[in-house]
Amino acid sequence: MTATEDILRRAHELGKLIADHEAVRQLNQTLDNLKQDTDAQRALSDFERHVQTLGEKQAAGKPIEVEDKHKLQSLQLAVARNPLLRDLQVQQMNYLDLLRQVDEAMRREYEPEEKL
Repeated sequence: MTATEDILRRAHELGKLIADHEAVRQLNQTLDNLKQDTDAQRALSDFERHVQTLGEKQAAGKPIEVEDKHKLQSLQLAVARNPLLRDLQVQQMNYLDLLRQVDEAMRREYEPEEKL
Protein backbone atom coordinates (compact mmCIF):
# COMPACT_ATOMS: atom_id res chain seq x y z
CA MET A 1 0.00 0.00 0.00
CA THR A 2 1.24 3.48 -0.85
CA ALA A 3 1.87 5.88 1.99
CA THR A 4 0.14 9.25 2.00
CA GLU A 5 3.50 10.99 2.24
CA ASP A 6 4.65 9.30 -0.97
CA ILE A 7 1.50 10.38 -2.81
CA LEU A 8 1.91 13.97 -1.59
CA ARG A 9 5.60 14.02 -2.57
CA ARG A 10 4.74 12.81 -6.07
CA ALA A 11 1.87 15.29 -6.32
CA HIS A 12 4.35 18.04 -5.47
CA GLU A 13 6.67 16.75 -8.21
CA LEU A 14 3.76 16.72 -10.66
CA GLY A 15 2.94 20.29 -9.67
CA LYS A 16 6.51 21.32 -10.46
CA LEU A 17 6.35 19.58 -13.85
CA ILE A 18 3.09 21.30 -14.69
CA ALA A 19 4.44 24.68 -13.57
CA ASP A 20 7.41 24.19 -15.90
CA HIS A 21 5.24 23.23 -18.90
CA GLU A 22 5.17 25.55 -21.91
CA ALA A 23 1.40 26.08 -21.61
CA VAL A 24 1.80 27.39 -18.07
CA ARG A 25 4.77 29.58 -18.95
CA GLN A 26 2.88 31.11 -21.88
CA LEU A 27 -0.22 31.72 -19.75
CA ASN A 28 1.86 33.40 -17.05
CA GLN A 29 3.59 35.57 -19.65
CA THR A 30 0.24 36.61 -21.10
CA LEU A 31 -1.06 37.44 -17.60
CA ASP A 32 2.06 39.53 -16.99
CA ASN A 33 1.44 41.34 -20.27
CA LEU A 34 -2.15 41.96 -19.24
CA LYS A 35 -0.96 43.66 -16.04
CA GLN A 36 0.86 46.19 -18.24
CA ASP A 37 -2.02 46.84 -20.67
CA THR A 38 -4.60 49.18 -19.14
CA ASP A 39 -6.79 49.15 -22.26
CA ALA A 40 -7.09 45.36 -22.16
CA GLN A 41 -7.72 45.43 -18.40
CA ARG A 42 -10.44 48.02 -18.83
CA ALA A 43 -12.13 46.12 -21.67
CA LEU A 44 -12.12 42.91 -19.65
CA SER A 45 -13.32 44.49 -16.40
CA ASP A 46 -16.08 46.45 -18.17
CA PHE A 47 -17.28 43.24 -19.83
CA GLU A 48 -17.13 41.21 -16.59
CA ARG A 49 -18.92 43.94 -14.62
CA HIS A 50 -21.72 44.15 -17.20
CA VAL A 51 -22.12 40.35 -17.28
CA GLN A 52 -22.37 40.39 -13.49
CA THR A 53 -24.97 43.16 -13.60
CA LEU A 54 -27.04 41.22 -16.14
CA GLY A 55 -26.79 38.09 -14.01
CA GLU A 56 -28.01 39.99 -10.97
CA LYS A 57 -30.94 41.40 -12.95
CA GLN A 58 -31.84 37.95 -14.21
CA ALA A 59 -31.59 36.43 -10.72
CA ALA A 60 -33.86 39.16 -9.39
CA GLY A 61 -36.40 38.44 -12.12
CA LYS A 62 -35.88 41.81 -13.76
CA PRO A 63 -36.00 42.07 -17.53
CA ILE A 64 -32.84 42.44 -19.59
CA GLU A 65 -33.43 45.58 -21.63
CA VAL A 66 -32.48 45.98 -25.29
CA GLU A 67 -29.88 48.62 -24.38
CA ASP A 68 -28.31 46.15 -21.94
CA LYS A 69 -28.02 43.60 -24.76
CA HIS A 70 -26.51 46.17 -27.09
CA LYS A 71 -24.01 47.20 -24.44
CA LEU A 72 -23.08 43.54 -23.90
CA GLN A 73 -22.49 43.09 -27.63
CA SER A 74 -20.35 46.22 -27.73
CA LEU A 75 -18.27 45.06 -24.75
CA GLN A 76 -17.90 41.57 -26.25
CA LEU A 77 -16.65 43.13 -29.46
CA ALA A 78 -14.10 45.24 -27.56
CA VAL A 79 -12.79 42.10 -25.84
CA ALA A 80 -12.74 40.10 -29.09
CA ARG A 81 -10.85 42.84 -30.94
CA ASN A 82 -8.12 43.13 -28.31
CA PRO A 83 -5.16 40.95 -29.42
CA LEU A 84 -3.91 40.44 -25.88
CA LEU A 85 -7.32 39.25 -24.66
CA ARG A 86 -7.61 36.90 -27.64
CA ASP A 87 -4.19 35.53 -26.77
CA LEU A 88 -5.26 35.15 -23.14
CA GLN A 89 -8.20 33.00 -24.23
CA VAL A 90 -5.91 30.78 -26.30
CA GLN A 91 -3.42 30.41 -23.45
CA GLN A 92 -6.19 29.61 -20.96
CA MET A 93 -7.54 26.94 -23.31
CA ASN A 94 -4.06 25.42 -23.70
CA TYR A 95 -3.62 25.36 -19.92
CA LEU A 96 -7.02 23.77 -19.35
CA ASP A 97 -6.28 21.19 -22.04
CA LEU A 98 -3.06 20.26 -20.24
CA LEU A 99 -4.94 19.82 -16.96
CA ARG A 100 -7.63 17.77 -18.71
CA GLN A 101 -4.97 15.46 -20.14
CA VAL A 102 -3.35 15.05 -16.71
CA ASP A 103 -6.74 14.33 -15.14
CA GLU A 104 -7.55 11.73 -17.80
CA ALA A 105 -4.18 10.03 -17.33
CA MET A 106 -4.70 9.82 -13.57
CA ARG A 107 -8.29 8.65 -13.95
CA ARG A 108 -7.20 5.76 -16.18
CA GLU A 109 -4.95 4.58 -13.38
CA TYR A 110 -7.46 4.50 -10.55
CA GLU A 111 -10.85 3.85 -12.15
CA PRO A 112 -11.98 0.31 -11.50
CA GLU A 113 -12.33 -1.87 -14.54
CA GLU A 114 -15.86 -2.71 -15.57
CA LYS A 115 -17.03 -6.08 -14.35
CA LEU A 116 -18.78 -8.29 -16.87
